[in-house]
Amino acid sequence: MATAATALGINARGQEASRLQPVSFMGRNYARASAYARSAGLSFKWTSPELATLTGPGVSILLDHDSRKIRINNIWVWLSAPVWLRDREAFIPLLDISKTVEPILSQRRSRQALRTICLDPGHGGEDTGKRDGNRNEKQYTLLLARDVGRLLGRAGFRVTYTRTSDRPVELSDRPLIAQRHKADLFLSLHYNGADVSSAFGAEVYCMTPAGTSSTNAGGEGADSPAYPGNRMDERNILLAYELQKLMVARLGRTDRGVRRARFAVLRDATMPAALIEAGFMSNPQEARWIYSSKDRALLAQAIVDAVRNFKKAISL
Repeated sequence: MATAATALGINARGQEASRLQPVSFMGRNYARASAYARSAGLSFKWTSPELATLTGPGVSILLDHDSRKIRINNIWVWLSAPVWLRDREAFIPLLDISKTVEPILSQRRSRQALRTICLDPGHGGEDTGKRDGNRNEKQYTLLLARDVGRLLGRAGFRVTYTRTSDRPVELSDRPLIAQRHKADLFLSLHYNGADVSSAFGAEVYCMTPAGTSSTNAGGEGADSPAYPGNRMDERNILLAYELQKLMVARLGRTDRGVRRARFAVLRDATMPAALIEAGFMSNPQEARWIYSSKDRALLAQAIVDAVRNFKKAISL
């Protein structure tokens, strides 16, 4: 992604973090948004007493007071802690500059190949996943994996799977299968469910950075150590972002944001990894979309195009 943020590599990565004038409060380190904007070649502006924006060529970031969500180029992204607006200054968690914002706007490129992709259809066997009458999540994740795999093959990728039939696969075995097949990317495919039928939308999860709380953890897990999945923090967030972006832009899915979790399949993945929750089986309208082979094909194409965008962003 060629933007004003292509010069961001010096910010919050090592000794240059001091240029962001870090401050500590609420037990966390924060960066002044205005200092970050200057270092990144962006403009900082207040749009209301509780909203601020950072903008530049190809970059738009919306900050909302006391919210863990920021909007990066029209996609919601969850942070490790809330943004704070006080004394006419905006503060962003310092860790999220280097672990969330920068990797989305400006990835470090490499010559490392991205050829083999492991698809992980969620659930299987006695583990049905979400249920809607006689329909089980495990059926539709497998159908989606087959559609995605077929399109990835046509796009020139080698594809492997954690399962190709209705059989159980332990959560801890899924990233190991990807590793055995020397996969360069891991995608876990799921559909969502809720106790109320009104919940809807798409969300994508990637690994929670060490020492921070996962999106839905209610503050717990902030003392968690690093796991194998954290070796790919910068790649993980970009992959999740690209997937969420195309599901929202291409398919019109309601944006529930890029989120963080320490799911076993993400925690133990040694390659860039993301978990997709493409829609709610518990919502009658979304359920019809999930069960439609035509709409599933469109979802599969969006996932494949997101993988191609990810590859383009990280490759020399």
